[in-house]
Amino acid sequence: MTFAEGFMQGVGLPVISLYHLAAMIGIGILVGIAARGIVPVLAFGLAAIAGVAIQLSPYEIPAGGTFVALTTMVIGLLILLRQPLSPKVASAVFAVAGLVHGYSMGSVLVGADTVPIVAYVSGLLLAQTVLGVASCAITLGATKWPAQRTALMIAGCLVMVAGGVAAIEAAGLVG
Repeated sequence: MTFAEGFMQGVGLPVISLYHLAAMIGIGILVGIAARGIVPVLAFGLAAIAGVAIQLSPYEIPAGGTFVALTTMVIGLLILLRQPLSPKVASAVFAVAGLVHGYSMGSVLVGADTVPIVAYVSGLLLAQTVLGVASCAITLGATKWPAQRTALMIAGCLVMVAGGVAAIEAAGLVG
């Protein structure tokens, strides 16, 4: 794998993976609801890099797929509740989510050389940050929409469904 291939995989995986995409959009929505800056988005992204590092180390996160599903469903539930989280609480919750999501996404790198790993992590951080910040900006703009509450309920339900799909996959019920 070349640098370019690693970078494109890092950008592409969180976009084409339903539950990773849902989690990042959900985090951006939650940050937008709180309207307190993007630090929690960055907490997720940096923790995801730590998760990739754990995936490449001799250590493992047991039941990682289950935790990906649970964190995605929790993010969806938090959207439905529409309660602004403090930046510290949000950063902690999103860091835990980022760790397990990064661990899951890092599985494509097992056995890869250093250059593609660095490229992948760079692309991953870029994609996650862009998704989170864009979702936050859209949410902040949506506060002017008459149907904002409905839009947030639909978004929260979709994120929870994505987490449910991840749970079904983690349970081995579908491949």
